Amino acid sequence: MNPARVELSLRGLTVIGILVAAGALSWRPSVPAGEIVPAGLESPAVAEPLPAIDHAAEQAIVAGNIFSASRAAAARRFDPLATGGGSVPESAPNGADEGVPRLYGTVVGPRGASALMLLDARVAGAQLYREGDLGGTYRVKKIDEQSVILIGPEGRIVLRLTHPQGSTR
Repeated sequence: MNPARVELSLRGLTVIGILVAAGALSWRPSVPAGEIVPAGLESPAVAEPLPAIDHAAEQAIVAGNIFSASRAAAARRFDPLATGGGSVPESAPNGADEGVPRLYGTVVGPRGASALMLLDARVAGAQLYREGDLGGTYRVKKIDEQSVILIGPEGRIVLRLTHPQGSTR
Protein backbone atom coordinates (compact mmCIF):
# COMPACT_ATOMS: atom_id res chain seq x y z
CA MET A 1 0.00 0.00 0.00
CA ASN A 2 1.17 3.48 -0.84
CA PRO A 3 2.12 5.53 2.27
CA ALA A 4 0.79 8.73 0.68
CA ARG A 5 -2.56 7.07 0.08
CA VAL A 6 -2.76 5.85 3.74
CA GLU A 7 -1.96 9.36 4.96
CA LEU A 8 -4.65 10.84 2.71
CA SER A 9 -7.20 8.28 3.97
CA LEU A 10 -6.37 9.03 7.61
CA ARG A 11 -6.69 12.78 7.02
CA GLY A 12 -10.06 12.25 5.37
CA LEU A 13 -11.28 10.15 8.31
CA THR A 14 -10.05 12.84 10.72
CA VAL A 15 -12.02 15.54 8.87
CA ILE A 16 -15.14 13.35 8.87
CA GLY A 17 -14.72 12.72 12.65
CA ILE A 18 -14.36 16.44 13.34
CA LEU A 19 -17.51 17.22 11.32
CA VAL A 20 -19.52 14.54 13.15
CA ALA A 21 -18.31 15.80 16.55
CA ALA A 22 -19.14 19.42 15.66
CA GLY A 23 -22.59 18.35 14.49
CA ALA A 24 -23.23 16.39 17.69
CA LEU A 25 -22.21 19.33 19.85
CA SER A 26 -24.38 21.81 17.99
CA TRP A 27 -27.48 19.60 17.73
CA ARG A 28 -30.07 20.32 20.43
CA PRO A 29 -32.38 17.41 21.20
CA SER A 30 -36.06 18.19 21.51
CA VAL A 31 -37.39 18.20 25.08
CA PRO A 32 -40.99 17.17 25.73
CA ALA A 33 -43.11 20.15 26.71
CA GLY A 34 -45.35 18.30 29.20
CA GLU A 35 -44.58 18.01 32.91
CA ILE A 36 -44.51 14.57 34.50
CA VAL A 37 -45.86 14.54 38.06
CA PRO A 38 -44.38 11.85 40.35
CA ALA A 39 -46.90 9.35 41.62
CA GLY A 40 -47.80 9.23 45.30
CA LEU A 41 -47.15 12.89 46.11
CA GLU A 42 -50.73 14.00 46.31
CA SER A 43 -51.26 15.85 49.58
CA PRO A 44 -54.10 14.51 51.69
CA ALA A 45 -56.87 16.87 52.62
CA VAL A 46 -56.48 18.37 56.08
CA ALA A 47 -59.23 16.92 58.27
CA GLU A 48 -59.04 19.53 61.01
CA PRO A 49 -57.88 23.12 60.84
CA LEU A 50 -54.69 23.89 62.72
CA PRO A 51 -55.18 25.38 66.19
CA ALA A 52 -54.96 29.13 66.54
CA ILE A 53 -51.65 30.54 67.72
CA ASP A 54 -51.62 31.49 71.39
CA HIS A 55 -49.77 34.80 71.30
CA ALA A 56 -49.65 35.07 75.11
CA ALA A 57 -47.76 31.77 75.35
CA GLU A 58 -45.54 32.86 72.49
CA GLN A 59 -44.60 36.04 74.35
CA ALA A 60 -43.95 34.09 77.57
CA ILE A 61 -41.50 31.86 75.72
CA VAL A 62 -39.69 34.84 74.21
CA ALA A 63 -39.61 36.66 77.57
CA GLY A 64 -38.16 33.52 79.22
CA ASN A 65 -34.91 33.90 77.25
CA ILE A 66 -33.60 30.35 77.52
CA PHE A 67 -30.11 31.54 76.56
CA SER A 68 -29.79 34.03 79.41
CA ALA A 69 -26.71 33.65 81.63
CA SER A 70 -28.87 34.30 84.71
CA ARG A 71 -31.08 31.22 84.14
CA ALA A 72 -30.86 28.57 86.84
CA ALA A 73 -31.61 24.86 86.70
CA ALA A 74 -35.16 23.83 87.46
CA ALA A 75 -35.89 22.83 91.05
CA ARG A 76 -37.59 19.65 89.85
CA ARG A 77 -36.61 17.32 87.02
CA PHE A 78 -39.32 16.41 84.52
CA ASP A 79 -40.45 12.78 84.82
CA PRO A 80 -42.96 11.58 82.21
CA LEU A 81 -43.90 8.60 84.39
CA ALA A 82 -44.67 10.63 87.51
CA THR A 83 -48.30 11.02 88.48
CA GLY A 84 -49.54 14.47 89.27
CA GLY A 85 -46.99 17.17 88.57
CA GLY A 86 -44.96 15.33 85.96
CA SER A 87 -41.72 15.99 87.83
CA VAL A 88 -39.70 14.47 90.61
CA PRO A 89 -37.48 16.18 93.13
CA GLU A 90 -33.77 16.19 92.30
CA SER A 91 -33.02 14.55 95.64
CA ALA A 92 -35.08 13.36 98.55
CA PRO A 93 -34.91 15.00 101.98
CA ASN A 94 -32.08 13.98 104.33
CA GLY A 95 -30.05 12.66 101.39
CA ALA A 96 -32.08 9.44 101.22
CA ASP A 97 -33.37 8.67 97.76
CA GLU A 98 -35.20 5.42 97.21
CA GLY A 99 -34.85 5.93 93.44
CA VAL A 100 -31.05 5.51 93.44
CA PRO A 101 -29.88 4.27 91.02
CA ARG A 102 -32.18 5.87 88.45
CA LEU A 103 -31.83 5.97 84.65
CA TYR A 104 -33.18 9.00 82.77
CA GLY A 105 -31.86 8.36 79.26
CA THR A 106 -29.07 7.00 77.08
CA VAL A 107 -27.19 8.19 74.02
CA VAL A 108 -25.24 5.82 71.78
CA GLY A 109 -23.15 7.52 69.13
CA PRO A 110 -19.86 7.38 67.27
CA ARG A 111 -17.93 8.56 70.35
CA GLY A 112 -19.37 5.77 72.51
CA ALA A 113 -22.32 5.46 74.84
CA SER A 114 -23.40 7.80 77.65
CA ALA A 115 -26.22 7.61 80.17
CA LEU A 116 -27.94 10.29 82.24
CA MET A 117 -28.37 8.71 85.67
CA LEU A 118 -28.76 9.45 89.34
CA LEU A 119 -26.31 7.09 91.07
CA ASP A 120 -25.40 8.99 94.23
CA ALA A 121 -28.12 10.43 96.50
CA ARG A 122 -25.58 12.89 97.94
CA VAL A 123 -25.08 14.56 94.53
CA ALA A 124 -27.83 16.97 93.49
CA GLY A 125 -29.25 16.07 90.10
CA ALA A 126 -28.46 13.45 87.55
CA GLN A 127 -25.01 13.17 86.01
CA LEU A 128 -23.76 11.98 82.65
CA TYR A 129 -21.83 8.69 82.89
CA ARG A 130 -19.83 6.63 80.41
CA GLU A 131 -18.87 2.97 80.58
CA GLY A 132 -16.33 2.43 83.38
CA ASP A 133 -17.32 5.56 85.36
CA LEU A 134 -17.97 5.37 89.10
CA GLY A 135 -20.97 7.09 90.71
CA GLY A 136 -21.56 6.65 94.43
CA THR A 137 -21.17 2.93 95.08
CA TYR A 138 -21.94 1.92 91.48
CA ARG A 139 -19.64 1.32 88.53
CA VAL A 140 -21.13 1.61 85.01
CA LYS A 141 -20.40 -1.71 83.27
CA LYS A 142 -22.34 -1.46 79.95
CA ILE A 143 -24.60 1.13 78.27
CA ASP A 144 -27.05 0.13 75.53
CA GLU A 145 -29.82 2.08 73.79
CA GLN A 146 -32.50 0.93 76.26
CA SER A 147 -30.57 -0.25 79.32
CA VAL A 148 -27.54 0.20 81.56
CA ILE A 149 -25.73 -2.50 83.53
CA LEU A 150 -24.24 -1.40 86.87
CA ILE A 151 -22.05 -3.20 89.37
CA GLY A 152 -22.87 -2.17 92.93
CA PRO A 153 -22.87 -3.42 96.51
CA GLU A 154 -25.81 -5.73 95.73
CA GLY A 155 -24.05 -7.11 92.64
CA ARG A 156 -25.15 -6.71 89.02
CA ILE A 157 -28.08 -4.32 88.42
CA VAL A 158 -29.83 -3.75 85.09
CA LEU A 159 -31.64 -0.43 84.66
CA ARG A 160 -34.08 -0.29 81.76
CA LEU A 161 -35.70 2.77 80.21
CA THR A 162 -39.43 2.73 80.72
CA HIS A 163 -41.83 4.45 78.37
CA PRO A 164 -45.13 6.09 79.26
CA GLN A 165 -48.29 4.15 78.49
CA GLY A 166 -49.51 4.85 74.98
CA SER A 167 -45.96 5.39 73.74
CA THR A 168 -45.09 3.89 70.36
CA ARG A 169 -41.73 2.51 71.53
